Amino acid sequence: MIHNSVLWQVAQPSPDDFVQKFPEYSRLISQLLFNRGLDTQEKIDEFFDADYSAHMHDPYLFRDMEKAVERILRAIEKKEKIVIYGDYDADGISGSVILYSALSLLGANSDVYIPDRFSEGYGLNKKALDEILKNKKTGLIITVDCGVTNAKEVDFINEQGRDVIIVDHHIVPSEPPRAFAIINPKSAGEEYPFQFFCAAGVAFKLAGALLKSEYAVKKGVKEGAEKWLLDVAAIGSVADMVPLLGENRTLVKYGLIVMKKTKRAGLRALLNLRPARSFNGVPANGEITSETIAFSIAPRINATSRLAHATVSFELLIAEDEDRAERFAREVEGLNNDRRKVVDQILKEATAMIDESAPVIFIGKDEWLVGVVGLVAGRLSERYGRPAFVYGRANSHAKGSCRGIGGFNVVEVMRFCQNKESDLLMEFGGHSMAGGFAIALDKLDRFKKYLLSYGEEALKREALRPILPVEAEAAPDDIGWELFDWLKKFEPYGEGNKKPAFLLRGAEAQSLRKVGGSQDHLKIKLKTTLENGSLKFFDCIGFGLSSLADNLKEGDKLDAVFELEANEWNGTRELQLKLKDIRKPNI
Repeated sequence: MIHNSVLWQVAQPSPDDFVQKFPEYSRLISQLLFNRGLDTQEKIDEFFDADYSAHMHDPYLFRDMEKAVERILRAIEKKEKIVIYGDYDADGISGSVILYSALSLLGANSDVYIPDRFSEGYGLNKKALDEILKNKKTGLIITVDCGVTNAKEVDFINEQGRDVIIVDHHIVPSEPPRAFAIINPKSAGEEYPFQFFCAAGVAFKLAGALLKSEYAVKKGVKEGAEKWLLDVAAIGSVADMVPLLGENRTLVKYGLIVMKKTKRAGLRALLNLRPARSFNGVPANGEITSETIAFSIAPRINATSRLAHATVSFELLIAEDEDRAERFAREVEGLNNDRRKVVDQILKEATAMIDESAPVIFIGKDEWLVGVVGLVAGRLSERYGRPAFVYGRANSHAKGSCRGIGGFNVVEVMRFCQNKESDLLMEFGGHSMAGGFAIALDKLDRFKKYLLSYGEEALKREALRPILPVEAEAAPDDIGWELFDWLKKFEPYGEGNKKPAFLLRGAEAQSLRKVGGSQDHLKIKLKTTLENGSLKFFDCIGFGLSSLADNLKEGDKLDAVFELEANEWNGTRELQLKLKDIRKPNI
């Protein structure tokens, strides 16, 4: 049976007045601009011609930036020890690397502390602070990607006569911590003109302010030195899935340029680990794009905290010695390979346990590694088109991660469950589409009951299907090198600017075969007819779609959702449709 569970969600056509407003663009390109809310010439110009000097705002527009810079420089001059306390994910690690690198250029006595995902969890914790503050020279703690929810811990630091600067991007509580300074675009009353940075982006703004200071000039720091930090800022931005629009787009665009000539031995070693072609068809033969980060770099950096400790990734990214960098890169690669195996095994077990009639997936086993259950939840949610809550055992309780879908805010749902029983969850948090929770083992069944009850009420059956967003329907005449060249101008792709998927209707299957070592992929040649009546053929590859071929044969008419890419091999370059899904018409 042809795969028909995925809902193809084709965007509404752009209105005529929008098309007429920008007549220089083709119908398809005009549709892409409309889909991204680029409805003025100014927005379009910034999108296509992102300029570092024109589109990166002054870091001192942050309300507390001057205060934070002054305190950090005072700590350096007084030879106080500065401890950067970063989160253990790719964003927190990247932000920590950025600040550590900037402080090193200024001659600071600095150190980095990254908590253990399993034994310490997210954010500041008392045990770690006790250890950090044992050193009497420690005068300043800078948090990265955490801190705004740690009012009690910040009060403790203040009571010890030390200061805290919070560098974060999460929503700030109504009563923020009493930190010396908070650099966060989401702070109440904050007037910085861009709100959607990840923590690495915020850290980059602080680093830029520090490296442009008079103190930095006296230290001999060259003008523009902060630009060499853009490679790591780009990693954090793509990994944390912030929208790649506005200032983030500029940051990532230039970050990718810097990455191609990075001074970081560890990053070079990491880039050299990429295969000739990754599992999902992302080119890796020298071209570095946002997809390189999303599918190759970020998973490796995140793997260390999931299976060992995030310090391994941090040390890799600050390594200057080639041998040291290679050693850490091999360790990271080994952990990432282990992570893949663990996730695949859990997915296999989870798939066999799932009740496909339930509106919410709630599943777990004691032996499932809590460091990877978020990845499993994401895969299950994508595959089945419904929210997924997946847990493993952490000491005497269960710890899990969850992923939502449109109309199902996982944090609101967990709050609903907590309101049913005030002591149901030991802790929970996150945002609308992703979160985490901890719960006593004897309360798992009740949690599941509340989740299913909520799901039955909140979710219509029509919504319980995976959704494949489609930007526009493309005619065979539209699909060519001119469109490909335009799509290159839309890079870097990421959240808020996804790689466009188009719909081609009524193409005829000329040939089809399963390919790949495990016969997992599908190769098809499609025949179409142009407006002038001549024939046009498209080579197509569907990664992981080989099962769709079981009920297909040559001569079948097919509708296909695809991304347009260039297939390069043996010195040749050909257009190729990377299939996202195919089906017979009217299904």
